[in-house]
Amino acid sequence: MSEPTNAVLLRAAELTASGKPRQAIDLLRPLVAANPRHAEAWCRLAAAHLDLGEADRALDSAKRAMTLDGEPAWPQRLAALALSDLGRHQEAAVAARESVRRKPGDWRCYVVLAEVLADAPDGAVEAFDSALHASQLAPSEARAFQVLGDAALRLRDWGTAEHAYRTAIKLDPSDADSKANLATVQRRRSAKPAPVQLNKLQVWRALRMLSLLLVGGGLLALIAGMPRPTPYLGFFTAALVLCCLVVALRLRPFRMLFGLRKLAVTVSLLAASALILTAWTVALLFGATTMQPLVLSWLCAVVGGALVYVGGGRKR
Repeated sequence: MSEPTNAVLLRAAELTASGKPRQAIDLLRPLVAANPRHAEAWCRLAAAHLDLGEADRALDSAKRAMTLDGEPAWPQRLAALALSDLGRHQEAAVAARESVRRKPGDWRCYVVLAEVLADAPDGAVEAFDSALHASQLAPSEARAFQVLGDAALRLRDWGTAEHAYRTAIKLDPSDADSKANLATVQRRRSAKPAPVQLNKLQVWRALRMLSLLLVGGGLLALIAGMPRPTPYLGFFTAALVLCCLVVALRLRPFRMLFGLRKLAVTVSLLAASALILTAWTVALLFGATTMQPLVLSWLCAVVGGALVYVGGGRKR
């Protein structure tokens, strides 16, 4: 590299870093015109266009650099950022992954991958993993921890986000973005969680299904158990109890079911029916022959089911 070219590239990098990308572009344009096969010059030009918000031109310059001999991953990173700015997120992710493949030990490749994946659908987890890997490769780079904090923030991992932002600020006390994001994390961590709301429509539907299982299944068990139940009937009622348990899980949060009187009575009757049925099933498997608990369970289910259809019918 000739001395004048080296000086121009260094000056362009300083201008871009100091927030003067337009002046950097004015320096680099004559350079790439005179040296069209200079890969670093095209990369510097792409970086300046990116800082200026000219993603189309940045992508063109990065593509020119890709065809030349030079730093293997830099053009891919620049292309990924330009494609992301253009909203072409899938292509951006492909370019970023290619930069990682070409230079897997470069923390900047993982930072760019994390940045472009943040805007991609379902990319939050992979973005976090990439940012975490970048921070492990470059524990003294504030940018790696800033991106890690951003990725953790999107996943609502407040602990990791706070640690990452604090580390970024320690490494770069002038990092205003990390300070603002740290304040956001601390505010969200201290905020009280929103109260859980009871989905009444879902509750009534679950109670309706539960009552159908207990009334219909109980009636079948009564018929099958006449005149004297056998232990084999216990396998049927055990399966019935299991089905009831699966449906009952849709009633969560359970403590809120007793906030309304009609719900509390209905749930209590169906719960009593299921518990009696469970106890009778266990006893039946151990040789019991009585039918009275099954009758009591079925009666509780019938009354509870009637309340479900009276109360739940108004919710439809």
